Amino acid sequence: MLLSVSLLTWWFRYACGLILKAKPARDYLRDVAAANELGVLDVQQDLASTSEDRELDIIHGKLERDYHLLSFLIHHTPTLKTGGENVEQRVMMVDFEVMKACYGLLSLLSGSRAKWALEEMAQVVCYFANALGERAG
Repeated sequence: MLLSVSLLTWWFRYACGLILKAKPARDYLRDVAAANELGVLDVQQDLASTSEDRELDIIHGKLERDYHLLSFLIHHTPTLKTGGENVEQRVMMVDFEVMKACYGLLSLLSGSRAKWALEEMAQVVCYFANALGERAG
C-alpha cells in the first residue's frame, strides 16, 4: 500500500513538473494578466525578494484571487468553452490545491520552504492564464 501511494505521488509530481515546464506555442500571460488585472507577474518578482511571513501571506492571497478569477473565466465564459476541461487542467487544479495545503503546512515550519509552494502556485496560475489566452485566441 505504501509503495503504491509513493509511486502515485511520484507520478503526480512528475506529471505536474512536465506540464509546467512545457512552453505554449504563444505566450498569452502578459495579455491575459493585463486584461484581467492579474497580480501574478508582480507576485513572481516579489517572491524573489521576500522572506517575511506576512508578505508571503499577502502573496498567497493574490495567487488565490488570480486562480479563482481564471477558474471562473475558464468555466463560465460561454464563448471560451471548447469542450470543457481536459485532463491536464484537472491535474493542474489538483496541483494548485496540493500546493495550497503545502504552503499552509510549510508556513508554520519555515518561510523559505513555504516560498517553494508559492512559486509553484504562481506557475499554475501562469498555466491557466495561458490556457485562457489559447481559448480566446
